[in-house]
Amino acid sequence: MKVRNLFALLVVVALMVPLLAACTPTEAPTEVVTEAPTEVVTEEPTEEPTEVVTEEPTPEPEPEPCAPVADGPLAGIDPRGVEVVWWHNHSRGREEGLIVMIEEFNATNECGITVAPENQGGYNDIRDKMNAGIATGELPGLVVGYQNDQAFYALADGLADMNKFIHDPTWGLTPEDYVDFYSAFLEQGVHQAFGGQRLGFPPNRSMEMLFYNETWLAELGYDNPPTTPEEFKEMACAGAAANGDGTGGYILRDDASAVAAWTLAFGGNILNKEGAGYNYNGDATVQAMTFLKGMYDEGCAYFFTEGYPNPEVANRHALFSQGSSSGIPYYRSDFADAGTDDVFALTAVPHTTADPAQNIYGGDIMIPATNPETELAAWIFIKWFTSPEQQAQWVRLSNYFPTRAATADYLGDYISENPEWATASELLPYGLYEPQLISYQSVRDAAQRAYNEIIQGADVQETLDNLNVEANELQEELME
Repeated sequence: MKVRNLFALLVVVALMVPLLAACTPTEAPTEVVTEAPTEVVTEEPTEEPTEVVTEEPTPEPEPEPCAPVADGPLAGIDPRGVEVVWWHNHSRGREEGLIVMIEEFNATNECGITVAPENQGGYNDIRDKMNAGIATGELPGLVVGYQNDQAFYALADGLADMNKFIHDPTWGLTPEDYVDFYSAFLEQGVHQAFGGQRLGFPPNRSMEMLFYNETWLAELGYDNPPTTPEEFKEMACAGAAANGDGTGGYILRDDASAVAAWTLAFGGNILNKEGAGYNYNGDATVQAMTFLKGMYDEGCAYFFTEGYPNPEVANRHALFSQGSSSGIPYYRSDFADAGTDDVFALTAVPHTTADPAQNIYGGDIMIPATNPETELAAWIFIKWFTSPEQQAQWVRLSNYFPTRAATADYLGDYISENPEWATASELLPYGLYEPQLISYQSVRDAAQRAYNEIIQGADVQETLDNLNVEANELQEELME
């Protein structure tokens, strides 16, 4: 019985072993679970993240507006937030318009520069205040004045040399902008007596012009204005003969700008070749003054000292007069007041040269020697103010001529509405200029005296020789 029971037990155990094996988990699933994920992690996107990082460039930071440059003579100078005081001489409508323009600059320039305009009166007033400021160190950031003023201030080291701004690769003018300025206007602010320093920059200019009664000239039988001295004399004598009372010809203009204008028209220059002295007794000046004296002696020219010549031309008391192009509005007004149908026109000073030789003049903007930040901020404003768009706006406000050619592209309606101004502006490429010498303010008075002495009968050559000696002595004294 026991053997039979043991056998039975062994049979049961043998039958249960496969069942247990079937119910026990095998190792194969474990291998699949552990190996498959390993393959996904180590083999699938190992290179993709690396490729994305190397293909996308790191964005560069935006350059900060008006940040100081790192290289060059202006390196490290920060013009941002600087206030620039401008001493100027503009009044009435011009001043009102100028203020509006400056407000636009203040609101739009990226540097946050603020220009503060201050009217200081006329050129003489500004000159006195600048001389005092140089002595005390209390100077503005910008000032206006003539070229002889620049020389005087430079003698006391009171001005910045603007060459470093104009030619700077970051802050300066582009080559295209530089050549757009009329060359004579840019040259006028360069002083050879001070090593070629550029002491002024031209915002505008006026020009010596010959005004005439166009209606009356046509009635006298002339279709066009004179271009040569001979034609000019013939026409002026015709006007004088028509009146028969000592008037009717050319009203003599006896100031220093007239002496310079006629010298240029006869092919000379009252500035010597070195640019550091005077040449008042050259052939051209002698010929010009002899010519004008001859017109006076023959009754074809006369002096008028009781006021401006504009009404005389409007009322046919003179056929010709001479003066600044800035007088165009006054001629227009006086011809309207005359109550006739006469109209005026203007032309180049009659010349012996192949092309016109026009005497141009006008105050420059200067940068007083203050500190690097104020000086650079002042230049940034000058660069803006003399851009073609802003020059066109200034022309409309001031009736001055622009100093760069591209300004005409922004003056279409103004040119068509102001034909006299348009005629004169065509002569801008022929501009020349008077001396920038430190003594010229005093020499101008001496030149006017010499002019009058010649007209009253003094010997032309001797008088001009004496003038030349006096002028150069004045220059030498001031440069000592």
